[in-house]
Amino acid sequence: MAIERVSKVAVIIHQSNKEEFLNRLQRLGVLHIVRIADAEGVSGEVESKGRAEEGNLNQILGAIELLDSLQGKKSKGKVFLDRMEYERIAVEYDIETRVKEIQRLTARRQELEGRLISLQGEIDRLKPWERLNHSVAELGRFSTVKVLLGKFPGRQEFLGVRSALSDKLAVVEEVSEDRGTLFAVVLVYRDALEEVTALLNSWRWEGVDLKENDGLPAEIISQRRQEQDQIKAEIEAVQREIVRYTEELPRLKARVDAILNQIKRGEAEANALRTDSLLIIYGWVRERDYQKLVRLVEEMKTAVVTRIQPAPGEEPPVALVNRRLWRPFELVLELYQLPLPNELDPTLLIAPFFGVFFALCLTDAGYGIIVAMAALLLMRKMGKDNKLLGIILISGILTIPAGALVGGWFGDIPDRLGIPWLLTLKNKFLWFDPMKEPMKFFVLSLALGYLQLIAGITFEIVDCARVKNYGDAFLGQLPWFLFLNSLVFRLILLHSLPGWANALLLILTLTSVAGIVVWTRREKETMISQALWFFLLAGLLVFIASRLGWLPERFLWARWAVLGLFLIMFGYAVYSILHQILMKQDEQRSRAYWLPLLLGIGTLVSIVLYFLKVLPAIVPGLFGTVFYFWAPAGKKLLQKFVWGGYALYGATSYIGVLLSYIRLMALGMCTGGVAMAINVIAWMVLQVPIVGILMALIVLVIGHTYNIAVNVLGAFVHSLRLQYVEFFPRFYTGGGEPFVPFKEVHQFVVWKS
Repeated sequence: MAIERVSKVAVIIHQSNKEEFLNRLQRLGVLHIVRIADAEGVSGEVESKGRAEEGNLNQILGAIELLDSLQGKKSKGKVFLDRMEYERIAVEYDIETRVKEIQRLTARRQELEGRLISLQGEIDRLKPWERLNHSVAELGRFSTVKVLLGKFPGRQEFLGVRSALSDKLAVVEEVSEDRGTLFAVVLVYRDALEEVTALLNSWRWEGVDLKENDGLPAEIISQRRQEQDQIKAEIEAVQREIVRYTEELPRLKARVDAILNQIKRGEAEANALRTDSLLIIYGWVRERDYQKLVRLVEEMKTAVVTRIQPAPGEEPPVALVNRRLWRPFELVLELYQLPLPNELDPTLLIAPFFGVFFALCLTDAGYGIIVAMAALLLMRKMGKDNKLLGIILISGILTIPAGALVGGWFGDIPDRLGIPWLLTLKNKFLWFDPMKEPMKFFVLSLALGYLQLIAGITFEIVDCARVKNYGDAFLGQLPWFLFLNSLVFRLILLHSLPGWANALLLILTLTSVAGIVVWTRREKETMISQALWFFLLAGLLVFIASRLGWLPERFLWARWAVLGLFLIMFGYAVYSILHQILMKQDEQRSRAYWLPLLLGIGTLVSIVLYFLKVLPAIVPGLFGTVFYFWAPAGKKLLQKFVWGGYALYGATSYIGVLLSYIRLMALGMCTGGVAMAINVIAWMVLQVPIVGILMALIVLVIGHTYNIAVNVLGAFVHSLRLQYVEFFPRFYTGGGEPFVPFKEVHQFVVWKS
């Protein structure tokens, strides 16, 4: 649960061996490099170079994406290389020439494809006029007759125009028809051109301009098709040239990884100090890796490493270290905030609760099996260290017993199948049916929420005690721990506990209430006064409880403890006033203490009258309280106690927090209810003749797949919400910087074992 220890170091390298050392340091992957503000000039120079490299990298990635698309799934995986082959490619492989050639071929192919589309458009435009036996350009040379080419939306419009032109100096002839559109040619004397044009427009005529095509439409179409064949042949040749480069994919991908690592080495240099002969890198190294760094420096012989003290206020990065089983749940912290360097790592506390909450939200053993198997299959492709899949795998496994306990096996499939041994197996593990006994699910959800809240408070007590912050541990958090537990146990077990146990729980509750009010805000200077007030308030609450009959009469002795503490506090207040008067030389300021002294005299008189049974206890109590808060000993306390009372009032928020955990029941029952509804629909379509079985299987597969997908997402999101909104605010601070070692990145390359 502790965060791994890290040390700050300075690594000094001679410039002559800078490249080799950075390469080996990156390969080692143990140093978290710290950016140095004094390296601004170097940073700008290296970053400018890095931007150029990233531009080249984008071009290479574009080429890889193109070649990947040509090979399909065959090249989508990683490239398996040994270290020697990778280093050779990184140094010798001329990637720029190949990428430029791929880009040239791609541009040529795109150009040819564009020309092919243009030719096809021209053919489509001329196709309706293929039967025209005259060149369009030739038709336009008549001096007395104007030839118009165009189209009508339908035959009705064409016939209407033909009828309307029967008494005009014009004639219209059909050329072709395509999908209802009729193409026609109109010959009209130029003297009647304006009148005929207006008539044509009234019949939704749309003119077509083919002036740029000199020759018969059929001949032009034939020429364009020949050109298309030539272009297609050239495209195929270019495509073959591009496909030939798919053999270069492994080397291209390896070179990309080399460029990525080169960029990271440039960033490391940008974050360092340098002189004419030296490069100085500051960073953090984990204690278990320090000797690895030392051995590297010793092997290089031109470098030195030394531990250094962090700057004032500088916090080390946070390196989490957990066992393999808990490691996936580090993702919950990474999505939120890592712990501060002086905090405990709460991953071990989060893991079981998150997994159980997920399981209760899904609440179906069959779904758990499917989710676990799917996570395992995905981890084979995406890596065993994928934390998200790790969480889903563990949570899916936990869903199996959770679903079995509530009888969820793909909804109510065992009941519908009616197979005796299957029903026996289901009932053997059944604890309760949420649909018949929802209150058990309700109580279970609240109980788990309560356990997590108490675990969080306990964690905070341990964490504060670990860093010797005993005030927060035993005065800030312990009263809440005692208050909540004693109150809850007394409410639950009130009628089953013996009298002495009930009395003990009530005393613990009252004492913790006094602790919350008094110790919520505390200062070293007021510790004595607050301690007196704590014992006074605790004794007063015990006395009142005994007077009300909540505690046995023997606890009435608390009145004498209260009275004794009251007198001690009265004396302490008088002492603080006299001390202040003696310390002050200014007469006017000294007079300011005569009023509290008068209140003190009034308090003393009321105490005497109380003992003479003239006044009730409340009168000297009020006098004494006002006197104490007016005196120097208690001036700072009133505000603290007000905040303490407000904090105690805030205990009501725990009710809202606990009720938030009911979402576990809601989501669990929703999953089961939808699963049962899917089964009902499937059994309904099962009655359909012939295809009923097939339809029922389709409903079951699609329905349950959808239900799993939706509820896995809901289970993950709501389990995450319970951690972030309800759990973390009770104990977790967070805000640590993650430990990110300077190491190689490999987007494509996997080392051969």
